[in-house]
Amino acid sequence: VSKFRTLMWSICTSLPQPLIAVPVYLFVEQFVAWEPVGLGFAAGAMLWVAIFELIADAIKEMSVPLTCFSLSASFVGMLGISLVIDNLTGHQTPL
Repeated sequence: VSKFRTLMWSICTSLPQPLIAVPVYLFVEQFVAWEPVGLGFAAGAMLWVAIFELIADAIKEMSVPLTCFSLSASFVGMLGISLVIDNLTGHQTPL
């Protein structure tokens, strides 16, 4: 496939986006009250994958103590990065 043809297809497939943006925004605005439910479902799905997929695979590949250490170090690292980002952006973090 030529580069020009690829360019033209990418432009053609992007044309409907501005046309549908306003109706989609109006549709989504009607369901703002359900946002916490959706975010809770997403968090539960991520937790399920982390516990029953990632951790289970890690235990198969490494020892249990090494897996626990890796999880703890990752958690502490994530919290540290979050604190740095909060401090750089001026957000207050409740402790």
